[in-house]
Amino acid sequence: MPLSIQFFRREDFESRCLSALVGAGAMAMVAGVARQVLRVSVEPGYFALMAAAVTAVKPKASENVLVRAAMVLLPGLPYLLGLTASWRDAVAGAIAAGFLAWRGNGRDSVGTPSQVALSAGAAAVTTALGLYVAQVLHARFLPTRGYLPLLVDYAVVALFWSISTLPANLAMDLDAVTARGMRLEATLSGEVRDLVTRALTLYRQCQEEARKVARGPGLEKLQKVLGKLARDAFTLAESHTEMEAQLSAASQGSVDSQVQELKKRAQDAHDGVARRQLERAAASLGEELNHLDALSRKQERLFAQLHAQVALLERARVCFIGARPMSPLAGDSDRIQALADKLSALDLESSGGEGPAPQSVRAPAVRS
Repeated sequence: MPLSIQFFRREDFESRCLSALVGAGAMAMVAGVARQVLRVSVEPGYFALMAAAVTAVKPKASENVLVRAAMVLLPGLPYLLGLTASWRDAVAGAIAAGFLAWRGNGRDSVGTPSQVALSAGAAAVTTALGLYVAQVLHARFLPTRGYLPLLVDYAVVALFWSISTLPANLAMDLDAVTARGMRLEATLSGEVRDLVTRALTLYRQCQEEARKVARGPGLEKLQKVLGKLARDAFTLAESHTEMEAQLSAASQGSVDSQVQELKKRAQDAHDGVARRQLERAAASLGEELNHLDALSRKQERLFAQLHAQVALLERARVCFIGARPMSPLAGDSDRIQALADKLSALDLESSGGEGPAPQSVRAPAVRS
């Protein structure tokens, strides 16, 4: 099964890199003052990584102080263990990137083990590479004194390290359906997100049960049916979210108030032509209000269909559980085929013979 990788919340990654550069630049200025006033040399390494990590991390509000304090303390541990310079910098960068992917990724949910591991591994390489590039730039192209070389050194280290946090924004799985669910889960909020999370969990549980059966045409059909059930749930969630955004951009209350205002102006108008124009404008906006009302009802139907689809996945999981005590599924191709047919029939019954809602529904433009 091919590996599926999807990049989500690109703006979070871009803002994270920018924040890391700003934090490292500020620390470079502090290092310049310390060298000039206190005669203390503050080399890039821990201080560049710490400043970049503290500014780049985006923890939950309830964990803000603890996570940022951890970003100050944890990268300093390798410097207390007596490691060589290259190793301690690499380990410090790995700790900071791994902790960011776990608790400070800008989402309410913690990072997955694969995201944490890939971020930490990438940071170990990019941190060492960034320090090497900074040394080369410093030796060949930059003056030995002043704020500019410090600024460049710290910025290079921060840039290379922040790039290593990219895996925190990747949804990776050998199953394309699971990867899609992970990506969608990370971009949603509220009850729709909870339903997507539930659908993803149920799909994974069903797939685990399906892997216990013998391979064959029945298993392939069973996996396809499970994939369709999950994809339909994700499609409904996407459609509902898109329609919700469209309706929020065109408030029904605002349109209704405009209609009432136009009607009042038409009643107060003394000129017949002006009165007819205002009445036509009110009628036009009234049609738009009817369209918005229809979209609102369709959004409610989508939400109900999403609940029904998640319930259908729950029924699929119950079907697996109900099949356990009868006889082992492995080696029984007829039972596997029957289970796939039953789930397919349940899907057809739930949808009433119709497919999931379209992914994109265009809201009518509101004319003023």
